Amino acid sequence: MKKLSRFEKYGLMAAVIIACTFFYMKRVYEPQEKVLKKTIRHLNQVIGEINSLKEIPPAASVKRTLEKRRQALAGLEEKLKGTAMRTGADREVTALLSEINKLMEANGLSVNTVVPAGAVKGRLFDWKLFKVDMNGRFAHFMAFLESVRTLKDAVRIRELVLEAAPGSELHVTFNLMI
Repeated sequence: MKKLSRFEKYGLMAAVIIACTFFYMKRVYEPQEKVLKKTIRHLNQVIGEINSLKEIPPAASVKRTLEKRRQALAGLEEKLKGTAMRTGADREVTALLSEINKLMEANGLSVNTVVPAGAVKGRLFDWKLFKVDMNGRFAHFMAFLESVRTLKDAVRIRELVLEAAPGSELHVTFNLMI
């Protein structure tokens, strides 16, 4: 084996140093740099979120807003007191059905039958379905419909059928949804 010249020794040392530097950069420095950049991005995001938060409003402003909301709630609760239906419980449905029956009688209609027919699925809530059969004059029936329209509770009349009955009366059947 031949001895290396001084120039070759320096070249070999330079090659070893460059190779070690390359492996150090690829295996140690760059992975740590990526972690550091990711941490800096996350830190900047958190700082941005903190900076975007507004100052805490003064307590007086919060109290005024809270009082306005309480007054609005009290107004809505007062309106709600006039309705019979709140949760759709059986006793509430029965109370509303009783009120509708009173409207029928007050408008001069004679009720033949009111038969429960199950429930109907709605977009917002389930309806209780009743099949109603009654007799009366057309004008009285129209007055009844106007009375039902003024109710504060949700009421639907579907599948309305009007038939001529003996005399000047109508035979009326419909599905009442409460």
